[in-house]
Parts: sequence; structure tokens; C-alpha cells
Amino acid sequence: MGPYVAALIVSVLVVSPVFVLAQQPQGPTPPPMRSITRITRDLYRVQNNDHYTVFLVTPAGIILADPINVDAAAWIKGQLAERFPNAPVRYVLYSHHHQDHASGAAVFNDTAELVGHQNFAAALKASATVNEAAAKRFAAVVPPESTYTDRRTVTLGGKRVDLIHPGRMGHAPDMTVLSFPAERVVFGVDFVNVKSVPGSNTLANGASIAEYVSALTVVQSLDFEIVAPGHGPTGSKADLAAYRRYYEDLEARVAARIAKGQSVEEIQAAKIMDEYKDWIEYDEDNDINIANAYKTLSAEKR
Repeated sequence: MGPYVAALIVSVLVVSPVFVLAQQPQGPTPPPMRSITRITRDLYRVQNNDHYTVFLVTPAGIILADPINVDAAAWIKGQLAERFPNAPVRYVLYSHHHQDHASGAAVFNDTAELVGHQNFAAALKASATVNEAAAKRFAAVVPPESTYTDRRTVTLGGKRVDLIHPGRMGHAPDMTVLSFPAERVVFGVDFVNVKSVPGSNTLANGASIAEYVSALTVVQSLDFEIVAPGHGPTGSKADLAAYRRYYEDLEARVAARIAKGQSVEEIQAAKIMDEYKDWIEYDEDNDINIANAYKTLSAEKR
């Protein structure tokens, strides 16, 4: 056997297993993690993987918050029909226009009125016309049939839900917080979290920290005991106050370090937000939040 042939055989023996592994078919996609749990009284929380929504059961039908997506909406509709027969969804109350929360409302539109903030339609159009990929992502988002400006109350079967616009912010201009006064629960999406740092995109592109603090202050002023976010665990009013403090601490501490002439890398290395290290996504997003805050605050200083 010549050296060339021997080398070729060794090469095949070494490479072939890698090739075979690469060609193995992927396993089936696991089914979504879904559940319905009672928050309190007739108010329930729906989980679809890491997205959550809520619904209120009344003698005259159901008030649903975000439909989440088309598949989740179909599943929710089936579950509601099974658990609460003869109680159709009468309202779908959008938190905002983003497709990962607002898609799929058409599933309920035979019986429900779709309600959102007055900025919803314009924000949806702006998001959906960025490019072809965006148009596909937002294709299943149906604009609201009725809107409101600052506040609106929806009543059904003797029960009440308040829609509150907490103000404009970097995440979306059409945010709605839902308050359930009798249940003493608020539902807020994306800008409301419990023991979790803001996501990496929250403060991107010059988003104002002060706007988030202002919006969270509006939510804190409501009368509630339980906060039910669109992502992550539920919590208390104290948890929402702690989340607001994260923004305030971030802004104050980054600004102080900028005043000392420190670079963003020096500030990140200083672990200035370390008391939040046990919060969800801290390792993934905290340094990014520092960098975004540094960029925005440095620009404001000029």
C-alpha cells in the first residue's frame, strides 16, 4: 500500500463519522410549553413558552389581553370553549403592536372587539413596512377596531378592566397597561418585569431611561397587589418598584462614571449593578444595558 492510499484511508476514517453526524436528521420540534393558571378570582394567566397573557371571565363573556400568536390564539380559543362553554371572548385588549404579542386576534374577531391605543395602527404600519421580512412577521397582526388616548374602561358582565397608556417609550409608542381593580392585578408587557433586568434591546438606539422610569411610575401609581408581566414570573408591587430602581441606579451610576472620565469597558468591569446579579438575564444583558446607557448619556452630555 502506497503512502498516498494509506493517507486517503486515514482521511476517510477520520472524516466520515463527522459527515455522518452532520447528515443526521434533526429531531421533531418540541411542542410549546402551555398552561392556564388562576391568578385570583376569575382572572387567569396563559403561558405560551416564554410569553404570557391574561383573561378575565365574566357572566357575559371573556375579556382577553394579547392573543400572542396565531397558534397560541387557536389553542386559547379551544381551551376557553372547553373550560368556559357559552362564554365567548368579547374583547381583545392589545398591550402593543409587536407581532410576538399581538398576532392572531383574528381568531376571536367573530365575537370580540379588538381594542388598542390610538398609536397602534401607525406603529404597526411603520414596523411592517421596514422590509419584506418585517411584512411577513407582522402579517398576522390585526389593527384594533376601537382605540383610546390616555385611559379607557371596558366593562362586561359587571366586571371592569382599565386600559392605561403609561406614555411613550423606546420600546413602543402604543403601550397599554391593563388594570383589573377588583382583582388588584396589573398586566404589563416588555417594559414591566419581575426580578429580571431589561432586555438587551430595551435601551438601544438612544432610548431614554427617563421615559421608562416615568412609565413605571405611572404603573406604580395604580392600586394593585400583583403584577403579571408578559414575560417571566408574577410578583408584587414591591417587585415593580425594584425594577424601576434598576433603571434609576443604572442612569445615576453610569452618569457618575462618565463624569469621572471612565470608558464603557471600565464601567462594565466595575460591576456597578452587582446587587442585581441574581436577576434573570443579568449575565446576558446587564453589560449591554450599561453600554447603551453610556452611549445615550454621553450623547446627552454633549
